[in-house]
Amino acid sequence: MPLAPEAIQRRDPTDRDAQIEILFCGVCHSDLHTVRDEWSSFMPTTYPCVPGHEIVGRVVQAGAAVTTCKEGDLVGVGCMSIRTTAATPAGTMSSNSAPTRPSPITGRTSTSAA
Repeated sequence: MPLAPEAIQRRDPTDRDAQIEILFCGVCHSDLHTVRDEWSSFMPTTYPCVPGHEIVGRVVQAGAAVTTCKEGDLVGVGCMSIRTTAATPAGTMSSNSAPTRPSPITGRTSTSAA
């Protein structure tokens, strides 16, 4: 399946979210395997998909309950994050892509240079 731009709907940020302008995003072999559905025998790709992880960006909005960053900060978001939810004990690792847990970072793409 060819790569193509697509607009996606994002939920509105909450007081626990930091919204970032995405400046850079890494793409590795696992992203390419996912895009090509090469792992379909054990983890089929659901299209459309958004490949890429290990994001670097600038905080454009931080909710009132956010204590780890503020507007204007340069931040990085890896493929795993530490956060507390009802489903995970405090300080444990959980995947950013876990479908039942809202991501603490909401991003928007940017065409501007850093």
